[in-house]
Amino acid sequence: MEGSLLGVVDLRTVFLTDDGILRAVDGVSFSVNESERVAIVGESGSGKSVTAASIMRLIEPPGAIVNGRVIFRDRDLLELSEAEMQQIRGGDIAMIFQDPMTALDPMFTIGDQMVQTLKAHQEITRAAAREAAVDALNDVGIPNPKRRVDDYPHQFSGGMRQRVVIAMALMCRPSLLIADEPTTALDVTTQAQVFDLMMTLAEDLKTAVILITHDLGVVAGFCETVQVMYAGRMMERGHASDVYRNPGHPYTKGLLRSATRVDHDAKRRLETIGGSPPSLISPPSGCRFHPRCDHAGDLCVTNDPVLTDLGEGRASSCHFADELLGGSWNRE
Repeated sequence: MEGSLLGVVDLRTVFLTDDGILRAVDGVSFSVNESERVAIVGESGSGKSVTAASIMRLIEPPGAIVNGRVIFRDRDLLELSEAEMQQIRGGDIAMIFQDPMTALDPMFTIGDQMVQTLKAHQEITRAAAREAAVDALNDVGIPNPKRRVDDYPHQFSGGMRQRVVIAMALMCRPSLLIADEPTTALDVTTQAQVFDLMMTLAEDLKTAVILITHDLGVVAGFCETVQVMYAGRMMERGHASDVYRNPGHPYTKGLLRSATRVDHDAKRRLETIGGSPPSLISPPSGCRFHPRCDHAGDLCVTNDPVLTDLGEGRASSCHFADELLGGSWNRE
């Protein structure tokens, strides 16, 4: 992780519940390089959003970050004061939430909120900040930005609100953008437009991106690296094209089989992964995926695998990763 923009090391985030300790993020490690676009994919409840919130130090009771390091530009974010984190949030690291109304205050105009964001991170006059806000709205394709900067969030459609949130996130030119399911509530056409916009702006600003999503389809065209998360842990990591072509974990293979593809017969029935994700309060022994894996053996039940470097940027936490990648294990 040396030389990376962001390095997450053995991150563990828990939530105290009446039934016990829920380990939402359980020993996650990964890195993001300058200008790199990284996807974290997995089913709902796998810990993706909690990982993002932990990086941003947005975990509130009954949740707590109990272990790990989050190194951003040689500073451990978990050791900074709240005042120092407030300077980083929205400035050096920006976040786009799943629901744009979560990030927008309905009581203030879009312009007021964008001006406030700029003034919090830059020495700038209100007039200059307002002009920058208009330019940012124009950059994300908001029609007539000089007028619409004075509108309230409810006066924008869902797609336009998401464009506004992207403008707010990028107007301070952050080094890292975390996008947590940024297009879930949008129709397919608008999703494509928003992702094209994010890619263009990220490339122009040389901004690194962490994309949190359960949609494998959007990852292939947007991200260079994909990380697969399940039950609070990383199952696999690699270049997106390599992982899609030859997955190194049965869970990844199951996700790919359950995704729609344009090169498949329209009448083809989508496959599903049997069973349900495990409880994060009392996870199974050994590999956490073994109760749902068709090829699990005794080793998978008794031995807890670790994410192991396989070379050429690949890593997997499957005991049989070498056989999977080499094609010597019959996984059909």
